[in-house]
Amino acid sequence: MANIVWDPQKMATGVKAVDAQHQEWIRRYNKFNDAIHQGKGIEVVQSTLEFFIDYTDVHFAVEEAAMAERNYPAAKDNLAAHELMRSVLAGFKSYVEVHGYSMPEILGLRIRMEEWLVNHILTIDIQLRDS
Repeated sequence: MANIVWDPQKMATGVKAVDAQHQEWIRRYNKFNDAIHQGKGIEVVQSTLEFFIDYTDVHFAVEEAAMAERNYPAAKDNLAAHELMRSVLAGFKSYVEVHGYSMPEILGLRIRMEEWLVNHILTIDIQLRDS
C-alpha cells in the first residue's frame, strides 16, 4: 500500500487545528507504513499503536468541539465513528497484549488505519468546510 498524501483541495476542513492534526495522523501512518515496507513493522507497531490510541483522545476532542461550535449536522454520526475507532484500537491492543504482535495483525492495523484516515476525512470531516 502506498503512503497517504495530504491533499488540501480534498481533505482540508478549514479548521486549522483539525487539519494540522489530520496531517499529523497521516505523517505517523506513513512512517508506520514505511516501516512495514522496510521489514520493521513489528519493531515500531507498539509505539505506533500507542500514538494512535493517545491521539484519538486529543484529536477527537478538538474535532468534536469544532463540530459542536458549528452545529455540525452529522455530529452524532461523527461521534459514533469516533467511538468505533476507539473500540477497534482498544480491541487491537487487547489482542496483542495476549497474543503478541505478528505481521497479519500489523497489516490489519495498517489497512484499518488507512481506511479510517482517508474515508473518515473525506466523507465526514470534510463537511466541516461547509458548516
